[in-house]
Amino acid sequence: MDIWSDDAVRFMPGSPPDIGRQAILADNEKFAAQYPGFKVLSYTAKYKNIQIEDGLACEWGEHESQFKLSPEALPVNWRGTGFHVLKRQSDGSWKFALMILNQ
Repeated sequence: MDIWSDDAVRFMPGSPPDIGRQAILADNEKFAAQYPGFKVLSYTAKYKNIQIEDGLACEWGEHESQFKLSPEALPVNWRGTGFHVLKRQSDGSWKFALMILNQ
């Protein structure tokens, strides 16, 4: 959860937006409760464009992953595109302010 700014907004396919870090945490916890055996087998991000200006970074790219919803489930391949806005924090770190994922 440390990757999110307090006022972050996350858009996931087929779901209403999660507004704020607490809403993102609640959605993550709901998913973890529904799929306690969920495991990411692989993940790759290929960023096509990154622009940084005035304490904001915008990037978009393609994401590929393979995961299992439970230990006995067959692996699932997922491919999507994403657009992210990151905000520089007062300590110099970067945190997600906006994430939009699409399949």
